[in-house]
Amino acid sequence: MTTRITTTPVRTGTFHDGPDTLLLNPQTPRRRWHRERLRALLLPQTLLIGLVGAAAPDVIHAPPGWAEVIANLSVLTAVGAGVVLAVGVGRFLRMPTDHRHPPARPCRLDRVRGEFFFRSRDFADLGPDSHLLVRNLIAGVDELHRTTARVWLDPQLCAEVHHLVWQTLACLDRIRAARSLAAELTAEPDTDTGALVAAAREAVAVIDDGLDQVARHLHGCLVLTRAWEAKARSAELTTRTDQALAELPGSHLLHQLAEVAEELPQRVFAYITAARDVTGAGSFPWERPRSTWPHAGGVTSRRATGGADDNGGSP
Repeated sequence: MTTRITTTPVRTGTFHDGPDTLLLNPQTPRRRWHRERLRALLLPQTLLIGLVGAAAPDVIHAPPGWAEVIANLSVLTAVGAGVVLAVGVGRFLRMPTDHRHPPARPCRLDRVRGEFFFRSRDFADLGPDSHLLVRNLIAGVDELHRTTARVWLDPQLCAEVHHLVWQTLACLDRIRAARSLAAELTAEPDTDTGALVAAAREAVAVIDDGLDQVARHLHGCLVLTRAWEAKARSAELTTRTDQALAELPGSHLLHQLAEVAEELPQRVFAYITAARDVTGAGSFPWERPRSTWPHAGGVTSRRATGGADDNGGSP
């Protein structure tokens, strides 16, 4: 079973306060992303390229002396335009993950929280529990999009999970005012606000419980995909092991090779001793008494010498 695997909607962005994960808005039309990319590419400064083209006719018709000045200016303009264009291309490629600008000067993508993406630290002010919940939800979307078990799932399931988690984060973002109001009412000395405090806390608790259920259900999906990944991995390893074992040489072949190799020292010994006799090179160390053998080097075992005894001779 196969299906087309799309990229994950989770990115790792670079912000003024360090790297952070972000979840892209599934409701943002693709054409709008293309438009924002073109805005990043076509900086206003790239209009300098037009000045280069406009200066060319002036160089042709300019008086002597001025032509060289205009030509030099044209070259400088062209170089500057090339640099600016390269910067624009860099911004095009890094969008939407590069947000290393001061908080007071947001870019078009993070000017409004949740318009193009949510980042995990957008919810850090809601407390450690909510921040951890958001991080787990975003990580769950990323894992579900990357899992090898996707080829066995409904092709639309990952997109549905993406929309579900996005709506969950939107709900969490919308209860900021209620959380703040509950904290403010709790600190209010007026005893008449007791009912208001209880109502606000109850509303927030109901929403928190719903968000926790979403997180539990998403975790259940991940548990299932991880179990299938492990089973598929085990099956793959079993198949590879069976194939590797099937390709191993049999004991009969190894026995034949050992028998062939066993006679090689005998043959080498015969040729070497014949060469010794023909050339008169003298005896080998193992052909002399053991007491005359050198302490280092040489061949000292009967197995290595083809079975020569202490007094020399052939095996």
